[in-house]
Amino acid sequence: MRRILPTLLAISLPATALAQVGYDPARSPYRELRFGQFVGASAGWVGGAGGSLGLSPHGGPVYGIRYELLGANTISLSLAGSYADLERVVIDPDEPGESQVTGPVKQSALTFEGILQFSLTGGKTWHRLAPFVSGGFGLLLASAVPEDSSGFSLRTRAVLTPGIGTRVFLSQRLFLRFEARASFWQVTYPESFTDPPLNAPQEPPVLRGRARKEWVATPTFTAGLSYAFFRPF
Repeated sequence: MRRILPTLLAISLPATALAQVGYDPARSPYRELRFGQFVGASAGWVGGAGGSLGLSPHGGPVYGIRYELLGANTISLSLAGSYADLERVVIDPDEPGESQVTGPVKQSALTFEGILQFSLTGGKTWHRLAPFVSGGFGLLLASAVPEDSSGFSLRTRAVLTPGIGTRVFLSQRLFLRFEARASFWQVTYPESFTDPPLNAPQEPPVLRGRARKEWVATPTFTAGLSYAFFRPF
């Protein structure tokens, strides 16, 4: 026993020391993020159906800018603005059947929001990737639609924007961002949508017994490029 114990210790100690070393820093898949402030631009596509009636703006290109501040190893804060050139339909509640719906017509939208982002790899990249989940809150400012005289209006709305994506670092200062988000806002349909059409009183109303308020979910897919201009504070 006296001979066995020293032998076991002699074998195990080098193995333990080797296990504690871990990755060679030069060969590790992880890299520290050295910069904490980024500015970027993006472009993408807004999808969706515009709600159950198609009256919310959807279906068109979107362009954005973003300022991002790395507040901690895992959390970053962003201020973002975007412009989208979208379309929607118009409904005349006084007309019967299929003649109620016309369009699509153009409706542009501006969005301003604050975004809280959580990096799944902390303050590091993994093989140059930094996947994340995010949540934003802001305002949607939609243009007027002269063709719509129904009383429906979507000019200013609070908007919630959860998302997922990844950053692909081309260098310490430069990264690509690929992101999928969903924008949620609430719409209220006018009283006239609950009444039978004036030109066909025997037909059902536009809403057909559904609620006048509805939450609309609009997916957005973007790709962008960001650049670091300052080291972490």
